[in-house]
Amino acid sequence: MSIKWLKTTQILLIVATVFIATGCSLNEVKEATGIKKPSVSLEGMHITDLTMESAGLSLKLTVDNPNPIPINLAGFDYALLFDGKQLLAGKKRDQFKIDAKGVSTVTVPVSLNFADLKDLYQGVMDQDTLNYELQTTALVDLPVIGIQKFSSTQKGQFPVPQIPEVSLAGINVKKMGLSGAEIVISAKIKNPNAFGIDVSQLAYSLSINGAQWAESTLSETIKLAEKGETQIDIPLKLNFMEMGSALMKSKGLNYQLKGNMNLDTTLPMLKNVKVPFDKSGVVGVKR
Repeated sequence: MSIKWLKTTQILLIVATVFIATGCSLNEVKEATGIKKPSVSLEGMHITDLTMESAGLSLKLTVDNPNPIPINLAGFDYALLFDGKQLLAGKKRDQFKIDAKGVSTVTVPVSLNFADLKDLYQGVMDQDTLNYELQTTALVDLPVIGIQKFSSTQKGQFPVPQIPEVSLAGINVKKMGLSGAEIVISAKIKNPNAFGIDVSQLAYSLSINGAQWAESTLSETIKLAEKGETQIDIPLKLNFMEMGSALMKSKGLNYQLKGNMNLDTTLPMLKNVKVPFDKSGVVGVKR
């Protein structure tokens, strides 16, 4: 602890004590002691996970202490609004110290329920972006004065993300033998968003007529343009004794394709988002 910090603190304590003893208001005490208002700003908002029902958000807030002494942050109150309508609100009461003339960051995790969003906005999921407003109130524990509130507002645009659609396009029998068959399974990935996405670490499990045919993870990254789609081909060898006989019995097979994938975009708030998928239906067989 430096001598300069001790002297500064002692002076502030003496001045604050005198003003409080004489019945001055807290604002007058702050003015007399020269304590400046810490600033709070939104450094970033990141989508951490995404499902059909909700999105997990991580709000990264920056607190700047312009004072020559450390201050203690006692927590945050926050409210998130879309187009002027409040969607969620909460509080975070973690405490930490901000160094003199220092800057610290705090992460506030929140969950955005799409059902709540639909209740507020008809047809919201058909829009590409929404205007958002983040209102925060920082609770700062100042020497002598105690807990003080400092409010700030951040505005911007929030992308309304749509989950990529994964489905089975068809099964093509390449070779048929007495013991089994060699086939190619074609799957489609469609990007319904107004921005490009990169799909990586696509892990899938494929079941046909209730029996599991394949389970694996694709190593390559799949790039999808905005509103674009692509097809991936998965070669398989099937044993007739276990599952391949289904190919001989029907032109259409019931399938379930499920798993998860990681999404990356050029948008700052949509980076490395884990997204699950689960698609079922009937797929045709070409021989």
